[in-house]
Amino acid sequence: MESATRIGRNVSFRLAGQVLSALINVGGMVLLGNYLGSAGYGHYVFYYALIPLIASMSDLGIGAITTREIARNSADGPRILGDAICVKAVVSGALLLIGGGLAWAFLPPMQALLLTIVLAAALMDFSQDVSVWVFRAHERQDLESLLLLISQVGWVLGIGVCAALHAPLVGFLAAAASAFAVRLLVGAWILSRRIYRPQFAPRWDRIRVLVRHGLPFGLAMFGIVLYGRAGVLMLQSFASSSDVALFNVAYMLSMPLGFISTALSMAAFPVFSRDALRGPDAVRPGLLKSYKYQIVVALPLTAALVVSANRIMPLLFHRPGFAEAAMAVRVLGAGLVLVFINLMSRYLLTAMDRQRRYLLAVAAGLGVNVGIGLLLIPSRGFLGACVGQLAGEATIFIVCQAALSKSVPLVSLARAAWKPLVAAAFMALVLASLRHGPLVLAGAAGLLAYVVMLLALRAVSDDEIRMLRSVYVSFGLPGSARLKRAVSS
Repeated sequence: MESATRIGRNVSFRLAGQVLSALINVGGMVLLGNYLGSAGYGHYVFYYALIPLIASMSDLGIGAITTREIARNSADGPRILGDAICVKAVVSGALLLIGGGLAWAFLPPMQALLLTIVLAAALMDFSQDVSVWVFRAHERQDLESLLLLISQVGWVLGIGVCAALHAPLVGFLAAAASAFAVRLLVGAWILSRRIYRPQFAPRWDRIRVLVRHGLPFGLAMFGIVLYGRAGVLMLQSFASSSDVALFNVAYMLSMPLGFISTALSMAAFPVFSRDALRGPDAVRPGLLKSYKYQIVVALPLTAALVVSANRIMPLLFHRPGFAEAAMAVRVLGAGLVLVFINLMSRYLLTAMDRQRRYLLAVAAGLGVNVGIGLLLIPSRGFLGACVGQLAGEATIFIVCQAALSKSVPLVSLARAAWKPLVAAAFMALVLASLRHGPLVLAGAAGLLAYVVMLLALRAVSDDEIRMLRSVYVSFGLPGSARLKRAVSS
């Protein structure tokens, strides 16, 4: 119960931060789409998509390994952090010098400037912030969420200023890089004041082990980012800028909902990393619960996107050209359960020192995504990219679950899924019956229907209810004293 409460608190902090971040993302997307139009927004998306792609390999994958090792041995945290910063500085410096030099040597000045800004932003991406690595290891998702919001607020304020000043594309990209830099500095200050400062005593044998463990994860993350951006890159080559915009709108309204899965996964990651040292039996109970929660959260989101996509588009975009994105939202939204479970598998396999298996899963998923995209995009445009994305997620799921079948049998997943699936189907019926009413009212009624059906089917156990009460009590919110007595009894 103590571990569950701690994880629940961290999930709460991270969810709160990422919900606000997602809303800011949607606001930024709407601002950019309405200001730039579908074609201009498509150009922005193409360059912005390069940021996480470059970022995924700018630390050689050591970020997750650093978090895992500090979680297992917090006493060595300053030394582990110092080693990680040395690797990060060398790799990022090399990328900036080589990439920037090549851009200015072979490209026109404006394109070289755009790519240099993209490269600088990538090296400061949220996933590359060493402060975030340490906050995760020490289960301080409250501090991580604070940094995320600082970055997002700075970004949306920057694009608002650029829109007001009628700035060119380079200004909008520079706004992101500036926001990342501010967040990086704030994170370093909090880390040094609240936790510890790095200890620099690098040794080649430790650096070599760190890189050897990190490289498979880094390659996997490069593959997963490329996999997520493959649709944009192929559409840019074989379709129109409008297709890029339509696909990206659907992607931004569906795939980033995986932040809910990531919140749970990252909150449990330090616990899984420690439990993995004691073998699969120590991991299995918490793991099965975590997968159940992923399914419970993903299915109502799927129902909402599939049923209400055509009502969401007119609310977000007033300029013509975005209505067709509703179909893309439905296709991608149908795969949210796979996305959630795959995200959990990413961190679980890393906690168990099996990041090479996740690399294999990503490589297979990327191959399927690109193959189907090349086959369908020339004739189907953005819908072809959506089908490729969904098929790739299914492939990653199959490979990961084959590796985890002893810990999480498919029978156990099916047993955990059927009750939430029935509840989500009921929610979809309620949403469809209220399709002519106010969207907010329909959403509230659908969510209420889902929760009521979950309780009616007894999909939530008494232990899980006690855990939720314990998390609530840990925050000292109103009514905590009465709930604490109930938890104790």
